[in-house]
Amino acid sequence: MNLPHRGGVLKVILTAAVLVAVFTTASAQRRNSMQYISADFGGGLQSIQYKPIDGSRKGGAGMTFNVGYRYFFTDNWAVCSGLGISTYSAKTKYNDTYESTPSYDSVNQLNYEFRTYFDGFLEKQKTAVLEIPIQAYYEYPISQRRFEVFGKAGFKLGFPVSSKYKLMKGSYETRGYYPYLGHEIYSSSEGEYVHGFGIYETDSQKGKMKLNPVNFSLAIEGGANYRFNRMIRFTAALYFSYCLTNLHKESVQPLHTEEYKYNGTMQSNQIDRASLLSLGLKAGVVFDVKELFSSKSGGGRRKF
Repeated sequence: MNLPHRGGVLKVILTAAVLVAVFTTASAQRRNSMQYISADFGGGLQSIQYKPIDGSRKGGAGMTFNVGYRYFFTDNWAVCSGLGISTYSAKTKYNDTYESTPSYDSVNQLNYEFRTYFDGFLEKQKTAVLEIPIQAYYEYPISQRRFEVFGKAGFKLGFPVSSKYKLMKGSYETRGYYPYLGHEIYSSSEGEYVHGFGIYETDSQKGKMKLNPVNFSLAIEGGANYRFNRMIRFTAALYFSYCLTNLHKESVQPLHTEEYKYNGTMQSNQIDRASLLSLGLKAGVVFDVKELFSSKSGGGRRKF
């Protein structure tokens, strides 16, 4: 086996040393401050996720606004938290489908199925959630004076503060299926089996959604900072989060009751699980706490 001569070994060592020095110089930029505050705003896909038994769901859009605080314990690593408010939405369509509820005919003393046939039913849901993130943050400079890329990952605690649904205009038909007869009763023309069966139009109506009071989400984010001066950075990022806990409170109530009451999808047995999903873009500003307070106290501020 041929061994490299001494000059070749020295050349390899020097090359490696230069590369290490360059990398160290690029990443060892001393941080001016260890504390930063931020504010950002964004939006995108912010959907309430669920799967109705008798209908179809479509995800919706929403917005997010956050204020944050991060503390660096090294030049690159920090922990961050803050407070934010995000909106999530979805739509459910019930069309050419029916819901069946076991019922009892007290007049004729017979068991039967109360069936509601939906036509053009559209329900919209929207919730606003107060969120507290707890995340690890990593930042790496790609320019000594201007740019940094960053990533953060962790969890968010969520607290729904406003949750509502709106039923748009639609129509429905109620019928009764009697196993004893082997067919459905459609309307009052069937005499003694009358239970208000017929076709009805419904106007727009609103209601509140009852969600579990606390949820827990996985949250990640990645983006870049542009340092405008020593105090201010502009930031842009792509964010993603997914709720790991169930928002839906267990319910045995049908979507539409025999008493002709509409409960709303989230208050019914149409679903057994609901969660939140977000994917979008946001932009904001980051302030160097040290520079911010020194400038307020009358100290001079350098450009970089």
